[in-house]
Amino acid sequence: MGQSLAQDHPWEPKARTDQFWIDRHNQLIAQTVQHKADEQIIFVGDSITQFWESMGRVVWDKYYAPRHAYNYGISGDRTENVIYRIRDKELDGLHPKVAVLMIGTNNIGNSPRSTVEDTVHGIREVLTELIAKLPDTKFILTSNLPRTEPLGSQCKQVTQLIEKFADNKTIFYQDLWTPYVFPNGTQKVELFADGLHLNEKGFEVWQQSMAPLLDKLAPAH
Repeated sequence: MGQSLAQDHPWEPKARTDQFWIDRHNQLIAQTVQHKADEQIIFVGDSITQFWESMGRVVWDKYYAPRHAYNYGISGDRTENVIYRIRDKELDGLHPKVAVLMIGTNNIGNSPRSTVEDTVHGIREVLTELIAKLPDTKFILTSNLPRTEPLGSQCKQVTQLIEKFADNKTIFYQDLWTPYVFPNGTQKVELFADGLHLNEKGFEVWQQSMAPLLDKLAPAH
């Protein structure tokens, strides 16, 4: 038992074994093969990113689809799963102008729970893998979204630490914490479907918050 636990580090690649994940991973590899010449902007992450395809669809179709954006979110993913996906063909041959990364909340919130420090290490490794795979791409690293306590304060610590990864040459940081909380720090529940995932209005806030940075890095024609 101790040995299997020792192998589960958030910065080491790990495939998931559930059929949903296997199918989605294979769909994303196929998406890359089919659209690699077209992909200008990619979004990488977990369910919060994948839900651009459902809750956020109206916003995506209006603002991102015309700019040749493609979704690489898989619900439930942790840093170690994204590292595996990067290494296993999902992004092979892509040359997007911008990649948007939001990851880490499932390391904090889902079992086995990672420490803040290990989660940050995992996010750092995801960035390292992305930069190696996509050397000509600019990266928008977003904060995590606010969560309810007791997980909220840990996610906020992660967010404060990963902000330092931005060098404003290759990696650019986007604050997606502040727009979703009131001045007293509590979550704006009207932007969330369930306290974790965004509703359509929440996705509008993401789009509006990130627009100045995205437009700078990948000007819309």
